Amino acid sequence: MANVKLGKITVKDFVAEKPIGVRGDGTLLYPKELLSKKEAPSMGLELKRPELKIKLALSRLKAEPDFKFGVLDKVGAYSKAEVLQHIENQTPIGKQFMDIEVQYAEYFANQLMGKPEKLILPTISRKLIKDPVVAADWRAIPKAKWPFFKSKVLFCENTTDSVTNQAATYRIANVHPVFAAKGFQVEVLKGVDDIRANFIPKAKESRMVYISGIGHGSYTAYTGHGFNHILDVNGYDAAEVNGKIIHFLSCETGRSLGPNTVSKGAKAYLGYDENFVFDWANSTLYWQCDSQFDISMANGKTVEQAIADTVAKYNAAIASVPGTSTAATLLSDRNLMRSPVNGASWGSKTAKIYSSLIHYMSFAQYIQMH
Repeated sequence: MANVKLGKITVKDFVAEKPIGVRGDGTLLYPKELLSKKEAPSMGLELKRPELKIKLALSRLKAEPDFKFGVLDKVGAYSKAEVLQHIENQTPIGKQFMDIEVQYAEYFANQLMGKPEKLILPTISRKLIKDPVVAADWRAIPKAKWPFFKSKVLFCENTTDSVTNQAATYRIANVHPVFAAKGFQVEVLKGVDDIRANFIPKAKESRMVYISGIGHGSYTAYTGHGFNHILDVNGYDAAEVNGKIIHFLSCETGRSLGPNTVSKGAKAYLGYDENFVFDWANSTLYWQCDSQFDISMANGKTVEQAIADTVAKYNAAIASVPGTSTAATLLSDRNLMRSPVNGASWGSKTAKIYSSLIHYMSFAQYIQMH
């Protein structure tokens, strides 16, 4: 595939053949026509008509080279022919694929016209959040003994599922070592061990401050090996989430499970409130974007700062593949993130984690807990 110029943006040649809007008479509008008119297309009344949204989405995807989409749902993988069929039949997943393309068409049209996206980013306070002072009674503890007081992080990585395995492998290689290097004690549930029976005692450990992972999900549950429910709003002990920051890469858990954990004491939750969709051929882009939150948290940033870093990572990934279905799904995933930046239901924006319990309590308090 050759590269061509659309205005100031360099794109793959097939992108120039993808419509980016609908005229008032229902005909499709293409990039070169848009650039010649110097006027962005209407994305209003015309695209409230379902048949025109279907037409635009199908035309855009048909112009793409062959692809396979991954979705962190029970089906997992969708071929190009299956995606087109789902859109034509207006199944729930078909409507999501349709909306992804329609929303990105407007985004890309505005890019071509030089109109910046109106994105509301987290407002990061310039006031530094100071780390707690180490209590005097901890200073008597030799540093050689401090590893016994390391904070713990728990990763629930579904490596046995063909859809989640690739992301789990990426996270194990690129996220876990960052936490270890920063002084956290890393606990991992993977393979057949990634089940609720193993999760419960680890999550309840007094030194556990952070829980993360890749798996399938629904509005109310996050699952591990064999779709075993790791966390489900219908039944778990508050001690499993109390005081933790939680981040799950999965479909839908940001809708109900996230706020539910916060209501039971979690400090913050990051998840996605609909299906997380990715392009198999470029999947590493998605894992890099989502993992930025974990990496920023490991590096001592607040939830708000980590979200800003994650949004910036998504924006860079979107800009690297302009006009493509890869960019469209990255944009969709970015917009589906739910966290304290979206409201207090997902916890505290200023929450952060520390690699040692000496930042959390006095030695006397620690002794009282054991």
